[in-house]
Amino acid sequence: MTLPLFIGFTAALVHVLTGPDHLAAVTPLVLEKKSKSWKIGLGWGLGHVLGMLLIGLLFYFLKNQIPVENISKNSEKFVGFMLIGIGIWALYRTQQRKKSLAYPHTHSQENSTYTHVHKTTGKHQHTNIKKHNTVLSFFIGIIHGFAGISHFILMLPVLGYKSATDSIQYMIGFGLGIVSAMTIYALFIDKISGSKHDYHSQKIIWLQYIGAIFAFAIGIYWIYIN
Repeated sequence: MTLPLFIGFTAALVHVLTGPDHLAAVTPLVLEKKSKSWKIGLGWGLGHVLGMLLIGLLFYFLKNQIPVENISKNSEKFVGFMLIGIGIWALYRTQQRKKSLAYPHTHSQENSTYTHVHKTTGKHQHTNIKKHNTVLSFFIGIIHGFAGISHFILMLPVLGYKSATDSIQYMIGFGLGIVSAMTIYALFIDKISGSKHDYHSQKIIWLQYIGAIFAFAIGIYWIYIN
């Protein structure tokens, strides 16, 4: 690994994992998904890189025609409202799941079938949310990439390298770091949440509540500081 590639990769890791708004947006989506949660992190990472690329291109080509800087600055507040929305949505989904599970219930997997009894009464229906949450995380990543001036500070090394090859390597490293960091985080949340076969357990329910409150609280904080 060359030095510019390593520096870009490291800068991206720090940027993603020290951004509470990043983690707050992804956590409820990971806990909501039943399998292959790493795709949530991957989707966010790809969207984030694309969002940064889009705002960079707008600054370069349209900086004299439209107030791109103001758009990027105000999009920080939009991120806050988006996080509040994610928190409310996650609280609603978790509460509905907690209320609606109450009878002998059979799940079919690829190689097995198992039955368990839910604790409360009500209707219950599983929905296929895998693709939905992955696409949602991708668009959330785009919004995050579009927001804030910090991304331009992180891209300053590109202007400092004398060699175009070094600049390109830094950008590649940064993109790989963004995607890797959030994918690893999604895997971590998936791991601590426990078995997906126990999707309706009290542990999962409480983790989903925590994830929802985390997103809501960070959203309020993000609006306040911006």
